[in-house]
This record gives sequence, structure tokens and C-alpha cells, in this order.
Amino acid sequence: HRFRNEPPTHILDSKIIEIKDYKEGISKDLRSGMETAIDLPKSDVLQFFTEDGTKISVRPSGTEPKIKFYFEIPAVMETPADYARATAEAEAKVPAIKASMGI
Repeated sequence: HRFRNEPPTHILDSKIIEIKDYKEGISKDLRSGMETAIDLPKSDVLQFFTEDGTKISVRPSGTEPKIKFYFEIPAVMETPADYARATAEAEAKVPAIKASMGI
């Protein structure tokens, strides 16, 4: 309820530029204010997209009284050898993202 009615404006230092609300069937570009329909079945899912490419998906559990959060954090990998470093950098951001979202 809180994330739908009072969405965050930033995650860490990155501004939220788009919000997709699958329950309402609307995608809103916060830069232009333009809203477009989401042509998928209704579902109680919110997604927040930031300027730095981070994506946070929020949905209630279907079987338990809790909310699930899915974080997609971009990292640069120029070769397969960069995987461990990129993964560690992304994982290190998770506690700060959670704190910035109040979760």
C-alpha cells in the first residue's frame, strides 16, 4: 500500500524515472509524465526503474503474509573474469538500497 500510494523518488542517489503498476495496468514515465497501458494480466506488482539502471520489483507473497522485493542492480563486466567483482559490487549495494527504501 505504501509503495503504491507514496512511491520513493530516489533509490540511493539515483532518481526513479519510471514506475510500472501491474495492478493498475499503467506505466508512468516520471520524466515526461506520460502514462502508457501495460498489456498484461493484472497483478499486485510494482516496479521502480532508476536512472542508473537499477530495477526494484515489489509484490506480496502468494502464500505468506510478507512482501517480496527483487533487486536488479547493473554492473559492468567486460570479460567473464569480471563476474566475481561485478557480483560483489552489486551485492554490496543491497543493504544501502534496503535502507533507502525503508525496508
